Amino acid sequence: MDKKLAFRAEDVRLKDVLFNNDSKYQIPRYQRSYSWEEDQLADFWSDLVENNDERFIGSFILNVESVEDSGFTDVIDGQQRLLTITILCAVLRDIVGLISPKRAELYQRKDLAIEDNDGIESFRILPPELIQEFFEEHIQKPTGDALNSKPNTTEERRIHAAYKYFHTKAQEVLDTLPDDRTREEWINELRHRIYNLIAIRIQIEDEEEAYEIFETTNARGVELSVADLVKNLVFKKLPAKKRTDKAKQIWQEITSNVEATESDLKRFIRYHWISKEGSVQEKKLYRSISNVKDWSKFLTDLQSDSNLFRLLLDGSEDEFYCYKHGYKIFNAVFAIRLMGVSQCYVLMMSILRNYDKLGTDPVRIFRLLENFTFQYSVVSKLPGNRVEKLYSKFAVNLEKLSRMSSSKNRQKRIASLFSELEKELKMDRPPKELFLERFKTLRYKNSAKGRKLIKYVLARIDQYYRDTGEEKIDFNVVNVEHLLPRNPQSAWGLNKNEIKSYVNLLGNLTLVSKRINSKAQNKTIEAKLIALRESSLPITRVLIPELEAIVESGRAWGEEDIFRRQQQLAKLGLDKIWKL
Repeated sequence: MDKKLAFRAEDVRLKDVLFNNDSKYQIPRYQRSYSWEEDQLADFWSDLVENNDERFIGSFILNVESVEDSGFTDVIDGQQRLLTITILCAVLRDIVGLISPKRAELYQRKDLAIEDNDGIESFRILPPELIQEFFEEHIQKPTGDALNSKPNTTEERRIHAAYKYFHTKAQEVLDTLPDDRTREEWINELRHRIYNLIAIRIQIEDEEEAYEIFETTNARGVELSVADLVKNLVFKKLPAKKRTDKAKQIWQEITSNVEATESDLKRFIRYHWISKEGSVQEKKLYRSISNVKDWSKFLTDLQSDSNLFRLLLDGSEDEFYCYKHGYKIFNAVFAIRLMGVSQCYVLMMSILRNYDKLGTDPVRIFRLLENFTFQYSVVSKLPGNRVEKLYSKFAVNLEKLSRMSSSKNRQKRIASLFSELEKELKMDRPPKELFLERFKTLRYKNSAKGRKLIKYVLARIDQYYRDTGEEKIDFNVVNVEHLLPRNPQSAWGLNKNEIKSYVNLLGNLTLVSKRINSKAQNKTIEAKLIALRESSLPITRVLIPELEAIVESGRAWGEEDIFRRQQQLAKLGLDKIWKL
């Protein structure tokens, strides 16, 4: 039988939770990061400002066990609200300071800090370590300039955005008031509304119960992610020892690695798991991980893979030089980054994790994954769940084979495994007709991601026309050139509306240096040819005879030419460039 959790609950006002002279709070090591965004901030603001009735802010679950040792109460549930309220209190302190510096000093002493009998102040909230320096410097200290702060991490950016949101909302109200006296009264009234928010305070006195209650909050509708729950479970299984909290240090490194990729922790944890243990749906991931036997190994494995995950999504070419033909591996990895497709990272992590045990050069596998991903996901837009399961199967099998003691047998089996992977990817490639049909829609999109992707496509075409096929175009020194300009001069006899359905198609595009792009501009095809003849890029060189023939015939490059070239490139792409 499960033990019953011992706690006491009572209705209180927020002034008795956050603003009394006896309590200071800290966010425990297992808690999730600050996650409130504008929707939650807007709901809180409207409830606070527009509702004249008593306002209920929810429950706070507090563990008082640590008070005797540290002087702080642990916040198990409610940390998002307490941090948000602290940010709002900082806003009120800062804006009232423009009217009454003495009142701002009062707000600082009573709302953000706590004063002992000797007049020494300390902050009421001790934030999580990853945001502590930023939060103290720009929110809790009265000298902080939060509006002009420079946040570096996702959490810091959310804190900065919350401060800015509340500051803007408060300033909008203040701008409607006639004088400083009424402005000060409104600020003070809002402060008292915060004080009088109604809450349920639930206090417990056992750390083990704190972990259990944290997990059960997910069943109560609190939006905890798999990453939050896994973090909690890891910290529960690997408690801090004296002054050393190894689990916390490693988790911070994992978080930092994943944040550098602009991906999310939940996705990384799942990819790590299914690359070792087999495919599992996200809703069943936590339950699957909870069966881990060796938690220390699980955490160090997660740490190691977080380095590989960052390498795959954000690593520079130099960082791949530790692998044989690392620049070739990087080229394929970089291409997949541009495609914005992530499922193949499951297999790539397994390959890099076991690189020294492969006994074979995996470059052809990375190139295969690049070509398959382009055909399957980018052009044909087929669902990723099927190939994710395929990648998981081969990643797990590779993991198992890597543990074989006989290197000769291991390398032979791995070579066979890669051959089987190649066969299965070829079987799963899109039907030829589907690829050719959807390739016809490939076009330039005026966004950072769209421009990079179309440059990649054009660069691969350019590479095909080169003698060696090894040269790589530096995306920073070339531009995409529209043969038919998006904003054609009057000499073209066309307007923007007439050409918008086909002007951005791949068939109308090539690559040129920035200098040549500047020369060509929106000129006629005859004038453009003068500039294009200066290009050394093969993709443009092969176009020149065709453009010259069009000019000699007395007509302009147009819709029919663009569609014809798009079809030619589609066939070339399928048969030669992205061939499996």
